[in-house]
Amino acid sequence: MFEDLFAALTRVARASADDDAGASLRAALLDASRIAGADLIVLRLPDGPSDHLEIRLPDGASWPSARLLDRWHADVVQRRRPVGLASRDRPRRPAVRAGLVFPIFTGTGALGALGLFSTTRSRFSAEQCAGPMLLVQAATARIEAERLRRRTEAVTTTDVHDRVARELHDGPLQLLSGIMLHLRLVRTTADEKSSAAMEGLEIELEQSIKQTRALIRNLRVAHPQATLEERVREALARLERTRGLTWALRWRGLNGVLNDMAADEVFQVINEALANVYRHSSAKHVEIQGRVRDNMFEVTVRDDGIGFDVAQALRMDSRKLSFGLISMQERVSALGGTLTLRSQSGRGTRVLISLPLKRSEAVRL
Repeated sequence: MFEDLFAALTRVARASADDDAGASLRAALLDASRIAGADLIVLRLPDGPSDHLEIRLPDGASWPSARLLDRWHADVVQRRRPVGLASRDRPRRPAVRAGLVFPIFTGTGALGALGLFSTTRSRFSAEQCAGPMLLVQAATARIEAERLRRRTEAVTTTDVHDRVARELHDGPLQLLSGIMLHLRLVRTTADEKSSAAMEGLEIELEQSIKQTRALIRNLRVAHPQATLEERVREALARLERTRGLTWALRWRGLNGVLNDMAADEVFQVINEALANVYRHSSAKHVEIQGRVRDNMFEVTVRDDGIGFDVAQALRMDSRKLSFGLISMQERVSALGGTLTLRSQSGRGTRVLISLPLKRSEAVRL
């Protein structure tokens, strides 16, 4: 099984940049189906604001229906973990006995869904599922990274550099983190020899994640031509254009309080908070307030979303699986400040950035 998986991953890595994305995904799905011993495999990925790319093998399979796929897809997006095939969903023809649907990370922040189904076995083992998940995730990551590379080949301007950094963070970096998660799942079921080989692959993957983060830091240069307020306002306007969120900004008399380096770091923290709003919160409205109080520069980002368990999110983030909260805290700490996160289920999220002002800055105010 592990030899087949390594061979399939090698084919994904060696695929030509000119290959058709659909054909590459089909080839990966065919390998995944063989590795898992699945009689039917279905992949659904977001493709634009409202469309989906859907591939199923064998060709022409009429089950599962679009309605079932919609429900399973919604379930894995909401739960962020595999969903089993319920007895009420099993068809008579084909006589499907076992099935699992898994979340697949994508560069848009939305999740795709991968379904494995069998007409002969009563269940899929963790070993049978982990390899196909890793393979399909790797194929998805490679295709999305290539799409991003083609869109940004001629990038030279500072504003576009910042956009590329954001897309690298939301796309390839999140996908690499997802692959790391799947690889660790595979290692738990591997024998000693295979586990040792995968440990080397995991080390290389960690190095790729570090290099991607370094590239993001280098791309996110300071913007002396734009004030912090202007950059925050543009980020909010972009959310309104692309995600339909309404927003409010209260920010008076604060421009020039922070030096360029500090202002750039604060903006990256705000931008990450806003990314979490549209990726995770299902919010309709977001508010940002900036003020100076008691020689402290404070920024509050508040949304009306579904909220989350802060402690659990930080644990996930420490394993490089999700929200970027650790990175936000590290940026603020490097400026001598604090980052406070408050969230409650059904009552939204509040992020507070607090930075101490130097005496000269406080007097100037």
